[in-house]
Amino acid sequence: MLIKGPGSRGLCKRLDDLENIEVEAKVFPDGEIYVRLEGDVSGEDCVLIQSTYPNKHLIEMLFILDALNENGASSITAVVPYYSYSRQDKAFKEGGCVSSRAIAKTISLYADTFFSVDLHSKGILEFFDIPAENLSAMGLLAEHSLLHEPDLFLSPDEGGKERVKLAAESVGVPWDYLEKHRIDGSTVEIKPKNVDVEGKKVVILDDIISTGGTMMEAANQLFDRGAEEVHAGCTHGLFIGGSNKRLEQHFDSVFCTDTLECKNSEVTIAPLLKKTIF
Repeated sequence: MLIKGPGSRGLCKRLDDLENIEVEAKVFPDGEIYVRLEGDVSGEDCVLIQSTYPNKHLIEMLFILDALNENGASSITAVVPYYSYSRQDKAFKEGGCVSSRAIAKTISLYADTFFSVDLHSKGILEFFDIPAENLSAMGLLAEHSLLHEPDLFLSPDEGGKERVKLAAESVGVPWDYLEKHRIDGSTVEIKPKNVDVEGKKVVILDDIISTGGTMMEAANQLFDRGAEEVHAGCTHGLFIGGSNKRLEQHFDSVFCTDTLECKNSEVTIAPLLKKTIF
């Protein structure tokens, strides 16, 4: 039985052919969050789909998991398409917490199984005390990219090259990566690399686009080197501060999946979830 989390309404709507239950969610005047299952889950094998950005949806997810336990669900699978705090997978300074671990441990108290999509760090799976799996939407993004007849797939940095390799090989397109140096939380420097893009149509793929700084710098360099077209795609489109509008001024197109719903969500992960989970 599909439990339609309020943080993933668009995605859940694309799974409406499955037996499902809606979740009522509201915020009280003092800011406290309330959730309620709008159906009977007693004895049912339940699959909750709920992305956890922004923070309100993280709290909703934990409360829904508690409600499923309270109301007698037989088993609970937590599907978190976008797992917030995935970039906080270690303590960066003395005295700091490992935020992604804290969330994983809490989910493990309530759920029997966990799935996410293109986690920024696969090491997060080790934080769970229950079976946990990371799915990839790169194949779906690669298939969508074929609409632009790409000559080359690129990762904006070396850290993402395995994801882009997977995407490229799934559709038989060459791939490479750029070299990135992060200066601070919002400033990056793309170092020149011997990548031939003269006259080519290029698709840059990443797991997350947040402020878009990395992507825009990469696009500028590629056009300077003679690229004919440059497109940007990602699994999770955060687009902080409306950065998708700025990105659209630098790219021929900008697209993402519906792990986080926005106007650039041109690719749905619904087929991936159906194939893997349901």
